[in-house]
Amino acid sequence: MTTAPFDDLPSPAQCTPITLLALRMLADLRRWTAAFSLPDTPVEAMAMTAATISPWRSADDLRLTTRMYAWTYALDDEVEREVTDQADLDALLGHCAEIVRTGRYDGVHPLLVALAAWQREVNDLSVHPRLSDLWVAKVDLALRGVRYDWVTGRARSGGQAVGTDVREYLSHADSILVWVANFGRWVTLPAPELLGELDTLVSAMDDLVVAVRLANDLATYSWERVEHGQNNVLMYDVTPDWVLREMHAAADSARRRLAELVAGGFAPAVEIVRQLDCALSFYALADFRGWGSDVPVGSGAGTRRADGEDR
Repeated sequence: MTTAPFDDLPSPAQCTPITLLALRMLADLRRWTAAFSLPDTPVEAMAMTAATISPWRSADDLRLTTRMYAWTYALDDEVEREVTDQADLDALLGHCAEIVRTGRYDGVHPLLVALAAWQREVNDLSVHPRLSDLWVAKVDLALRGVRYDWVTGRARSGGQAVGTDVREYLSHADSILVWVANFGRWVTLPAPELLGELDTLVSAMDDLVVAVRLANDLATYSWERVEHGQNNVLMYDVTPDWVLREMHAAADSARRRLAELVAGGFAPAVEIVRQLDCALSFYALADFRGWGSDVPVGSGAGTRRADGEDR
């Protein structure tokens, strides 16, 4: 056994392919977000985490996934920063729901134009017809979560009495849009590889959503508690220790569901476990925001750590 301090580090030869994959995806993300005039989002973090989760894939394999990463962040920014009226929120979310069903949008809103283009590309993939019902159902669930957070957060900030049923909160956990962002991975897989284990993968992803939602809440509560319109599990009369226990319980459940598939080298299962580990590790140190293009040049803005301090 050796105790040399650098023995456990990956070698440069191991790191270089992941770095190159991330750089290819970053270049694509910058072109894509510019083409649709989407707001600045943390594309650097998106490219690097996607490469970390799926280092055996090509940049083209992951293109739909990382573009949806960027789109979900842009939607989150639009809802939190621009939408001030519930009728406008419902109209925006209604358009999103229609687009994922049809791939059509006749307006000029950049966010919706981008979603329609993404959806039309997905519609042309061979596995999509077998996954379309699942996709629509999970998008609808995520959009209900976005609406729940918006309505509840603004009611609380306005001094209205709001419920503190933590199970209701967790039923809307995919306001974090993890399912939406993940779908691009699945539609680029060969159908036989995916569909035979779909029930297990779906159940594990549902567990992952809860774990990541709670990890995100722990990482962001220090600033969300003082920002208007936010909704966080720690506003529901629970303690950080309770949140940690629930987070680990959901993560362990996902890993148990996938253990046999992972042991057999089933790539979609391996990706879910790596996605889970990556997200929980990242949120233990920082929020995904504040690490690149989403910070205005010369703003002096720091990057948020999970303890709420800037650095």
